[in-house]
Amino acid sequence: MTRLPHSLEPKIIHKPRPTQDNPDARDACYIAAWREYDERGKCHFRSVVCSINKHGKLAAYTRTKKALLAAHKDCLDILVYMGRLNSIDLK
Repeated sequence: MTRLPHSLEPKIIHKPRPTQDNPDARDACYIAAWREYDERGKCHFRSVVCSINKHGKLAAYTRTKKALLAAHKDCLDILVYMGRLNSIDLK
């Protein structure tokens, strides 16, 4: 129960993408991050980052949301019951 996520919503981050013209340039991206445990119980961090400028806001959100749903597909019923997941209409 303690390893369940509080939310299955992707977050917006601003990744640095410096260029020679603008060394302080940042790119808005959606990120989906989760933890996976192997058979020995060792934690591995996984993530999917999708650029809003490259894919568009809806497509970037959809890709990262699907990655989060796929990562937590075994505990979706528990998350819906706990109220941490409101809609699972993305298929």
